[in-house]
Amino acid sequence: MTNKEQIKHDIVVAFDFAEQIIDNPALLDKIPEGASVTFLDDDNVKTEKILSKRPAPKYVKVKRHFEVL
Repeated sequence: MTNKEQIKHDIVVAFDFAEQIIDNPALLDKIPEGASVTFLDDDNVKTEKILSKRPAPKYVKVKRHFEVL
């Protein structure tokens, strides 16, 4: 995947996540304040290492569901 494709993919996933948060704000309670969020799906696997004393990163498994209205 090219850098441009990765950026587009990341934007789509981020907006999908924001929509899920709007629909279910309780999801935010599961993410500690100050934690970084990394989206994991078939295209993205865990590759980062903890290098600082910030709260541990929180991973969000991407499961998209769409409903035709």
